[in-house]
Amino acid sequence: MAISPEIARPIESHSEIKLFLPAEGDKAQERLFCHVGVDAPSPYLRCGAPSEDFENLRKVVIVQAGFDFLAKCGDMMRPRNAKSSKIGVSFRSRHKTGEAFDYNQADHRVLIVREYRSEGIYWRTYLICDKQDGSQGEKANLRTDNAGSVTAYVFDFTAAAESLGWERIPARLGWMNEPSNKEYWHYQR
Repeated sequence: MAISPEIARPIESHSEIKLFLPAEGDKAQERLFCHVGVDAPSPYLRCGAPSEDFENLRKVVIVQAGFDFLAKCGDMMRPRNAKSSKIGVSFRSRHKTGEAFDYNQADHRVLIVREYRSEGIYWRTYLICDKQDGSQGEKANLRTDNAGSVTAYVFDFTAAAESLGWERIPARLGWMNEPSNKEYWHYQR
């Protein structure tokens, strides 16, 4: 069991809750959600692969980047009837099924690099490693959207997340004028 240097609790699921969510059709289906020990508005993910893979991703980041990047998340579980007045918040979000998380966008170690794909614009997230002596990450020269040109030892958060079953979503239309439409912080199953 790993202990994060930034939080005083073990990295493991602490409790479970049962919620009724809509299944296909009109029947409600009981699902089990696991508490993940992070600072987030509602720190729950669906038990099984989502919560386990989140914890595994968290451990990989701690070892390879040198800090507990996922100790704080901007969003996780949302009630199934949640509606937001914020621009760009989807009513049909995977947050409602416990299969999505938004990482902490305010972390100063986040570097985002734009990627062009046929499906749209995506961002790859790199983290500036805690140690810059070559013992963590790989040295890279990056042209970022949030910090300009950066040369540093970095950890490819996106590659690690994707290797554990998490995927990014494309930026929403109007991302150039509305920063909340970039969606670089959102990962889902």
